[in-house]
Amino acid sequence: MITPAQIRAGRAMINAKQSELAKAAGISLATLNNIERGVGDPRVSTLEAIERALAAAGVEVDQDGVSQSVRLMSLSRPSAYETYFASQRILELIGPGSLLKLDRLLFFARWDHAAADAADRHRICLLIEGKTRAVLFDQVKFTLNGGARAAETAGILLAAYALHADRLHYLPDVMEDTTIAPLEEAVRRLRDMSWRRMVHPKPFIDAFDDWDARAESFGRREAHPFAALVARLDRGPDGSEDVAWIDRAESDAGTDSHGPD
Repeated sequence: MITPAQIRAGRAMINAKQSELAKAAGISLATLNNIERGVGDPRVSTLEAIERALAAAGVEVDQDGVSQSVRLMSLSRPSAYETYFASQRILELIGPGSLLKLDRLLFFARWDHAAADAADRHRICLLIEGKTRAVLFDQVKFTLNGGARAAETAGILLAAYALHADRLHYLPDVMEDTTIAPLEEAVRRLRDMSWRRMVHPKPFIDAFDDWDARAESFGRREAHPFAALVARLDRGPDGSEDVAWIDRAESDAGTDSHGPD
């Protein structure tokens, strides 16, 4: 079971306040404060909740009869192939209570040569950069093909724009399959690429699909996340239906030479 020393060390590794870890673990600040000071006899379920919250932030703890260890996984690549569970994990990572503390979010598309259907060979991927770690989602089959898949992708984009509009980026070209490269190499390659500010998803989507066609198809479906995304983004800053602002804003955004230092 996780110890007070491991909790303090793990929290320091991710630069999290007691209040932030307590919220992520679903416990009170007073409870966490007492545990870290070694006061009282916390429930096993409480310690497990703290350990789960730290694990979700990339902190691994281990101990035996001789030693204790705390390790931060600065890079991770979730092996979540199921799009529903992967999208939920992404929403947790970029959410307001996330211990990841998002710095920048990169959207990119890659080829999937294993796909049986040529029309289904593009995968939408994400590199989520936090203050102390990065998480690469490139093994999940995010696409815009079909209402359900488009809903998951639109939901992620909608949350990204709602919470981190000034931290969104994309790669303008479709990449080769990044999943065949080791994690460290794949992340290094992505960080070395030119990142463009994603003021609007249209230039990104148009690199491998058709934003206007997808917006026309899914944006008219009542209660579909794509409709909410279109309603939020396809208006000018003054609220008018001036779609041309997208191109103007994109050209003004410029590019970044590489990912975060």
